[in-house]
Formats: sequence, C-alpha cells, structure tokens
Amino acid sequence: MIHARFLATRIAAPGLALLFLAQGIFAQSPEHARTVAGWERWPAAGVKTLSSEAAPNESGWLELTAPRDAKRAGISVRPEAGAGSWDLEAFAEIAVPFRNLGTEPVDVELAVFDAASATGPVKIHHRHYRAPATLPVGGQVVWVTVPITGKNKSPLDGKLISLVGKPREFARHGVMDGASIARIEIHAKNARAGQRFAIGKVVARGVPEQWRDWPESRVFPLVDEFGQYAHRAWPGKIKSERDFAARLNAEDADIAEHPRPAKWNRYGGWAAGPQQRATGFFRVEKIDGQWWLVDPEGRLFWSHGVVRVATLQRVGGVYRGTPLPDREHFFTLPPKDSASPLARFYGDESPSTRGYYLGKGRHAVYDFLEANLFRKHGADWEAAHKARALRRLESWGLNTIANSSDPDIYLRRKFPYTAILYSAPMGASEFRIEASGGSWGKLPDPFDPAWERHMERTMRTELRESLNDPWCLGFFVDNELRWGNSWHAAEVTLASPASQPAKRALVSVLRKKYRDIAALNTAWATAHESWDALLAATAPPDKKHPAAKADLEMLSEHIVEKYFAGCRAAVKAASPNHLYLGARFAGSGSAFVTRVAARHCDVISINIYASSLATLPAILDTAKGMPVLIGEFHFGALDRGPFCAALVRVADQDARALAYREYVRSGLRNPAIIGTHWFQYYDQPTTGRFDGENYQTGLLDICDTPYAETIEAVRDVAATLYETRFGAKPTNQ
Repeated sequence: MIHARFLATRIAAPGLALLFLAQGIFAQSPEHARTVAGWERWPAAGVKTLSSEAAPNESGWLELTAPRDAKRAGISVRPEAGAGSWDLEAFAEIAVPFRNLGTEPVDVELAVFDAASATGPVKIHHRHYRAPATLPVGGQVVWVTVPITGKNKSPLDGKLISLVGKPREFARHGVMDGASIARIEIHAKNARAGQRFAIGKVVARGVPEQWRDWPESRVFPLVDEFGQYAHRAWPGKIKSERDFAARLNAEDADIAEHPRPAKWNRYGGWAAGPQQRATGFFRVEKIDGQWWLVDPEGRLFWSHGVVRVATLQRVGGVYRGTPLPDREHFFTLPPKDSASPLARFYGDESPSTRGYYLGKGRHAVYDFLEANLFRKHGADWEAAHKARALRRLESWGLNTIANSSDPDIYLRRKFPYTAILYSAPMGASEFRIEASGGSWGKLPDPFDPAWERHMERTMRTELRESLNDPWCLGFFVDNELRWGNSWHAAEVTLASPASQPAKRALVSVLRKKYRDIAALNTAWATAHESWDALLAATAPPDKKHPAAKADLEMLSEHIVEKYFAGCRAAVKAASPNHLYLGARFAGSGSAFVTRVAARHCDVISINIYASSLATLPAILDTAKGMPVLIGEFHFGALDRGPFCAALVRVADQDARALAYREYVRSGLRNPAIIGTHWFQYYDQPTTGRFDGENYQTGLLDICDTPYAETIEAVRDVAATLYETRFGAKPTNQ
C-alpha cells in the first residue's frame, strides 16, 4: 500500500455528487483563516502555470484551461520572493474550492509540499501530501483540503509509538509541517485538451481541535480487551463477549438471505453471457473494444475481489497482530499463563521491513483479531473462520481472493485467486540494488546471477500448489517498487558499491559505447581516471549534461528490461499456462517503466487509491492496448472504530459505500480495466500492524463484524456486474 493521501471533498459520477467532509480535523471557526494565494492581481506573485492557460474571472475565481493533453494542467504557488516558506502552523488545514466548467468530470489534485528534504547521493523531492478529487459536471463548488500539523503534535506524542494515525482526542492530525510549507500545486490530473475548471483562493483555515486534558493514567490503555479504541462509542461496537454469539446468528441469517448471483458459473464468470474459447485456464482477450478475463470454461470474467483474506499479513515475511515492545501501556491484555485460553494469541513476528520496528529484530505481538475469532467460534475458530470467509465472499458477490491471502483459504479452490512471487527476499539485501530505496524493499538486481534462481526456487517450493492450477488467475511479481523516473534506476545503481552486479553490467555497456574513459568524461563532464575508477565511484553524473541524462535513461531501460524479462521467464517456466500479472505499480507510477513492462506482462497491475477510475493515470497511455488490473483501492472514515481513516478518506460509512459503488462502476465502464481488488478483508489493528499502519481498510472490523453499508454496496455492484460491463462497450468499435 502506498503512503497516506486523504480525500476530504466531493466525489462524483454522472448525475451523482457525494459529500466527503473533513471531520474531526479542526474546530469550526470561519473567522480563523488566512489567504495564502488569491487572483485579484494577475499575474500573481509566486504563481507559475503548469501546462495550462489561466485567467481570473469577474467573481475572483481563476479559470484554467488545458490547451493540450497533459499529465497535469494547473498552477504551482510558492511564497513571494524573499520568503522560503509559509508558516501556517496555527491553522488546521489548507483548503481550495474547485468548480468544473466543462461537460465531463475532471480529476483534480491539491498537492502540498513542505521544506523537509532527504540527503544522500540521489536527491528526492520535498515531502508531499496529495488530496485527489473528482469534480462533477454542473459547476457546484467542491472543497479539497490537506490537513497540516505542528512541531508539538501532542503532549503524549512520545507515548503514541508506531501509529500512522493517532487518536484525535490526544494528537493533532496532519502530516505536513505547517511551519514550513514550501509549495502548493493545484492541477487537473491526466488532463485532456480543452478541459476547463476554476479555483478560488487558497486558504489556510480552522483551529486545530483541542485535545482532552487527561492524565496518562486515564488515556492508557488506549484499547479495550477486544482491541477496540477505548475512548469512543459507535454503532456495532462489541461491549461484552455475549455480543459475539448474537453477531454470528445475525450474519447467518443475512448470508442465507443473499445467495451468490444466479447468473455466475462456479468460477464467478458470466454464465449467461456469450461463450468464448475455453482453454482450461484464465486468459485475457479484447472483445468488441473491451478487455476481459476469460475463465477456464470460456466465460467472460471480470475480477471483483478483495485483498488479504487472512488473519496474518504476508508481505514476504509473515506478520500477525500488533507489536508490543515499548507500547505495553496501550493494551488491556490477558494473563500469559497457560490457564488463560487467550494466552495462545501472544507470539512474535518477523523483523519489520519499515517503520518503528525496522532493525529491531523479531518482536512480541498480540493478535486481537484471532483472539476475537476464538471468542466467537470457540476452539475450532481457525476452521470456522476460513469456512465463513468463503460463505461471505459468495454471498457478497465477490469472485476473486486477491493478493496476500491465506493459501489455506484460496487452495480450497472455491474461488479464483491471485498469487504473488517476491523476486528478492523481503527485508533482506540479497539480490537488491544497494543505493535504491522503497517502502517494500530496494529495487531487485536482475543482473545478479542468483536472482533468477531465487525466483525459480520460490515458484517450485512456496508456490508449488498454484502451478498449473486452473483456479489461479496468475502471478504478480513484487509490489509497489520505487521505480522513480526515467533515469532513477541507473542513478541508484551507479551510486551503489563496485560489487553490485547491475553496476558492473552498466559499466560494461558504457565501455562498449565509449571504448575510452576519456570519451565518457568528455560527454559527462566528469574526471574518472579509469573504468575501474568509474566502477568504484558512487556519485552519478550530473543530469544537466544532455549526454549524461541520455545515458542514464538508456541504462535505466537496460535494467528495467532485464527485470521484466526475467520475471516473465520465471513465471512462464514454472507455470506456462498462467498470466504474468505485472509488478503492482503504486499510484501514478512511471510512464517509462510501464512502457517497458508492457513488452513482457500479460496484464498491467496498478494500485490506485483515488476517488474514481474515470480517467487512468497518464503512465498507462504508454501501454495502450494492455489490460489493466487494479490491485488495491479503498475508502475509510473515522465514525467507527479505528482512529486512522484510510488512504482515501470519506465522511462516514454511508459515504464509504457510495464511494465503493462509484469506484468499481467507473472501472467497469473503462474498457481497459479487467478487475478491482479492495484492500483489504479486515481492518488493520487499531494500534497498528508491523509498520504502524492502522487504517479502517476492512470489509470487517477487528471483531469480525461486517461493515453493513459497504457490504450492501459490494452486493449492489455484483448484482449487475456483467450487465454493467457488457453495456459499456465502446461505441466507436
């Protein structure tokens, strides 16, 4: 999953506008506001246009038009000359009103950058925070906001350890440093020529919400014996162990009332639709201008799935529950002695790949979710919860058990599923490019001779049960690697030690091109004494020299090509009938990398946390003609349970359900998209998983209670899944 981006705005489909409010971020105080940028005097100081034509109107709005197709069309705003940044720490959020002036929805984004920056051989951009929105047709005002924080986030900040989101009663929300806001960008994403929208003044507003003045002895424990937040009530919160039996009976009745869609076959394909060629395995085919999956029986299939149908988290290592070290004050825990039936849910987990526990080795955990499943089902809870998961998915109208799910569930072969291969071990440096980075591991080194052997071994051992299994859609390889721009892979490789296999391969390419080190020095404006000196150097060339930039792009393509070719070869060698589902790109991804990936992947997979799929990221323009699978998306709110909403935040559970309907239906209407996979089956732990993420991501909460509003939306979409898709065939085909 990618880093946090919160949506506090409106989302729209044709004829539909859904209100998303920024709840709990600040106390309402209209008079507490400051204009950061306005358009009364134009051109305005500090404002730069980005692939757009801009002019203020008589009402004080700035009207923007994209004169041509562009990845982004809008403006960039910086402080006036002499001021390096704005100090907005006294305010709760930065807010901008938008209006759509055109005849089709427009995807927009408010991006805020602070002055923090990384150091090292390869510079990265300032920290940033992006709030996306979809502007409906009709011209109604849509506010988009980004919460900001201060230096003193909370008097208890030192006690609120390893939490991406902290309880708003005791901690200030926001991730951007309000005292050093360096730049604000406002733009249409993937703009098409002629798209028009308007923006009002950029304002900082709101008084940060007052914290409860409680002593630590009252704040902690943060969670109750069920792992629920202790200091708030909400509908459906478990109050005693007796509640579990009542929930179980109510859900049994609900499942009985909602059978699987009648027009689906055993794979979840469209039994009532046109028959296609059956091969015994899943494949992709473009039919009448639309991409489809075709199931093993030759029926049209659109993947309506959910990620991580499991209690454990499989991301290379296996993680469970919530970490305990340095946070024992958070919890109300059972005795550890054998007399307590709940003591079995203590354990430990693999070293973390990121966050507070990175580098701290294996550490103790407690698994509230599994403890609650034990309370609900008794000693046979594992078998009961796995069987119930299959009943739920069938009743809810889902047809795919997606990434990072429990093999003991998907290998029962009741639902199609996806599997994932990590091309290099997670949390380790083996087969990775040393100077690279990334939330899910450094870039793999495809020139390491052991890299392909590792993939072959993993496919034939850990994934052997999925090889040539007709229920398997195919294999992802890796997840959300940090590919960067068109020269990044070469930069980080040249910044790595001389022993790096990829670096040695790149220097070999350069020797063949230039033959003499003096020729390379002339082109790059460098002073390497020899090829061995270049190999030993860890400073990439300066991209301001055209020849150096061109070489970095050429070398990056060499790396990326080797990577995707190797991944495809590993999948097809072990399981030739299965689809290579790509690398699960994050968000906007990289057009350069996507173009190379399209030569090798059967499907382009991308995790898109946004309000809609009405327009795809511009990177996919470079892979036109390819089917696209959405590997992750979700919405979350703060009105139930967790105190961190989600990557795309909505007002409440009703808004969450509406957002689900629009997102998936926008995918059904897009001829390239062959499926959407919700992240994830369960909420993350209230007190955070191994890396501190604690979002309201689930179709079910930490006590195994379904979110009824969202489940109703899932069923609504499923009821007409294939009719909606089939009816959205392009008219120009």
